[in-house]
Amino acid sequence: MTFEEKYARLEAIIAEIERPDLPLEELIARFEEGVQLVRECARFLQDAKLRVEQHIEEKDGTYTLKELPAGNSES
Repeated sequence: MTFEEKYARLEAIIAEIERPDLPLEELIARFEEGVQLVRECARFLQDAKLRVEQHIEEKDGTYTLKELPAGNSES
């Protein structure tokens, strides 16, 4: 599943959880699925951030590791 598919599934889970008629067992199952997807998405974003940081080119053509400012990750 791609990041975009996981994010879309998270949105669907939120909509399902907000339904007042969702049985408790299903609510718990959706919650657990959502938590797993959040972890996977967070891991993906962290890996992507590291890849970007490692590929910042200097003016002289060399590459150095540069940290991105905190708070630039969007979900």
